[in-house]
Amino acid sequence: MRKISNNSVINLPVCVLIIALFGLGCGLVKNPFRDYSQKPFNSAEWLSGDAVERGRMYGDVFKSRMLDGKSADDVKKLLGEPEKKQTVENREVWLYRVEHQYNTPMKYFPVSFDAKRGAFAGRVRGGTISLVVEE
Repeated sequence: MRKISNNSVINLPVCVLIIALFGLGCGLVKNPFRDYSQKPFNSAEWLSGDAVERGRMYGDVFKSRMLDGKSADDVKKLLGEPEKKQTVENREVWLYRVEHQYNTPMKYFPVSFDAKRGAFAGRVRGGTISLVVEE
């Protein structure tokens, strides 16, 4: 029968702790090999890109106010079909999945539609405009 050394007993919890810390760290920071830096909006790249590429461009979409007053068809041409649709305070809201370098509870970029004013980036809830929403 083989005897277990004291070093083996100590190494096991240390190893488990290292694995747990690594897993926690991976949950807070996304893929280190992806570029998460902000970049100007490009419709072709938005349409062909994934959530990370859209996350890099959403700031430009909002700051430039390029969606303000556009029709749903115009927005669809620029951004494509949304991942989800909701109705909030009698406004249709299209949700586009975006991903940032750091985990945040906000996973979707909303585009709201008002019957009189057309589209705008963000949605209104209780007088607050949200730039990125959870769901």
